[in-house]
Amino acid sequence: MLSRILVPLDGDPIMTEILPSLRALVGGTGAEVHLLAVRPPLRELAQQEERDLYLDELLREEQAIWQDYLARQASQLAYDGVVVRREVRFGDPLAETLAAAERHAVHLIALTARPQQAVQRALHPNLAQQLLAQSAVPVLAVPAWSPPESGAVFHYRSVPV
Repeated sequence: MLSRILVPLDGDPIMTEILPSLRALVGGTGAEVHLLAVRPPLRELAQQEERDLYLDELLREEQAIWQDYLARQASQLAYDGVVVRREVRFGDPLAETLAAAERHAVHLIALTARPQQAVQRALHPNLAQQLLAQSAVPVLAVPAWSPPESGAVFHYRSVPV
């Protein structure tokens, strides 16, 4: 049974499309879902309101912002008997996701795969492609839903017997 699932999120609404599927998959089972936000490393001082903001202050602010984001996303799962853990890390998304999968001993990594052209996929694979290639843990990559182009209507007819 899938009792521990890791879900990497990056703030893009496309990435949250996996949450309703997870809710249907593990809702009411008491499964544990780890929501992970990986941000780029912060290395410099930032200017804010005419004062220097030091690295530790900037990290605390980023942590608070992203913990709030993860808490909002977690609310989609928490009401259905799913235990939700939240974590914000700084670094490379692939390395941090793989490390979190190992650290939490997850059974599955679930994420939404952004659409990519074949050339883009070969030159700059997205996180889903990289995880599929490198993860020792099974990866569930759900394609992002995109509405049909405007004016496109599909008609189906039965074939006479």
